[in-house]
Amino acid sequence: MSSKFSRPLRVVIPPVPDGVSVSDWWPVKSDVEWIETPYLDNKPSSESLANADVYIGTDFNEEMGRASKNLKAILIAAAGYDRIDPSAVPPGVLIANAYHHEAPIAEWVMAVAVALDHDLFASERTFRSGDWSYWPSRHGSFRELYGRTFGIIGFGAIGKRVAKLANAYDMKVVVAGHRPLEEPEPSDVEYGFGSDAMARVLRESDFVLVSTPLIESTRGFLGEREIGLMKEDAYLINPARGHIVDEKALFDALKTNAIAGAAIDTWYEYPVSEDDSPRPSKYPFWELDNVIMTPHHSGATFGTRDRRAETVAANIDRLVNGEPLVNVLEEISTI
Repeated sequence: MSSKFSRPLRVVIPPVPDGVSVSDWWPVKSDVEWIETPYLDNKPSSESLANADVYIGTDFNEEMGRASKNLKAILIAAAGYDRIDPSAVPPGVLIANAYHHEAPIAEWVMAVAVALDHDLFASERTFRSGDWSYWPSRHGSFRELYGRTFGIIGFGAIGKRVAKLANAYDMKVVVAGHRPLEEPEPSDVEYGFGSDAMARVLRESDFVLVSTPLIESTRGFLGEREIGLMKEDAYLINPARGHIVDEKALFDALKTNAIAGAAIDTWYEYPVSEDDSPRPSKYPFWELDNVIMTPHHSGATFGTRDRRAETVAANIDRLVNGEPLVNVLEEISTI
């Protein structure tokens, strides 16, 4: 199919790794003009967007919007779109994201569930120093995932993949979604939606997974009241976005052992040019011994990157050929 454009599309991208060609990193089949430029705090310079047709990135603000005179699409090589300011996007611009991170995130979720349940890190650390405190003859027995209840808040790609793995552990899976399922309910999942389903997940679950996107209605979605519904021996697992869970409420619950623990991969503060190594929260989660902390890497695998690159590249080809893009975010696109 011939291009609908009289010239190659101009595509703004961050620098690719040394020794890798742009065409290998972004496997576009069409003829495009790559504008490879440094990104500062996840954003290119406004000047680089002046004549761009496509911008590949996760952030978009008013300054970028004012500079974008020819922009036709913002392609997010990630799932989250909470750093795209819809009011800054010029009229007619399509915005599409890319998922493909559900498999590694689900693996991380089940790994930290096991680690929390077995006090794995404390056991390894103390035993390495010669301390036998976690020997069952002194510590007592540990729990197991088998037969327990895994609760999932949000039933998108991540939630569905985690449900599949939790089922493989012979766990009961209960889910709270935002709306009725469009497809038949899976036989191995108890699905509900709305406030009653949310309360059920929080009250009954031994593990509560946060897997909903960060949008205005989910910011601070899990606060003191919601966390207070959880069992004292339950764990909260958040690989979604930090700000979905109220920062102070979560810290207080963990510090006072109102819940047994948490695994947190997404945070409240991230490195920026002014502070390259900030603490991830204004509250000292790192002082607590019932928290597993990781720096937002649960989905960052080679497979995720490659699959996302293929989706982004395919969307560029679709744009060139006048075909509909996939994964268009209708709620923030300005068509």
